[in-house]
Amino acid sequence: MQLHTTMPHPVCSDVRFEWTTSKGSFLQPNVSDPIYYVPTTQFADGEDVWVVVKITDGRGATYTDQLKLHVNNQR
Repeated sequence: MQLHTTMPHPVCSDVRFEWTTSKGSFLQPNVSDPIYYVPTTQFADGEDVWVVVKITDGRGATYTDQLKLHVNNQR
């Protein structure tokens, strides 16, 4: 799944991204638009997975946001 984040008015051009998740993985977790590999689940009704992005600017200020996804296995 392709994820995307934007900063409407970045304070500086040196911006770092760090994506983390409670389950699953990322291809290049340090870019603004990573590919997220959605995990399979062992639960019949699926489960919730948290995805968090932390953005740090060149001055050291940090911004975070999170997203809760409900994951079901494909049938």
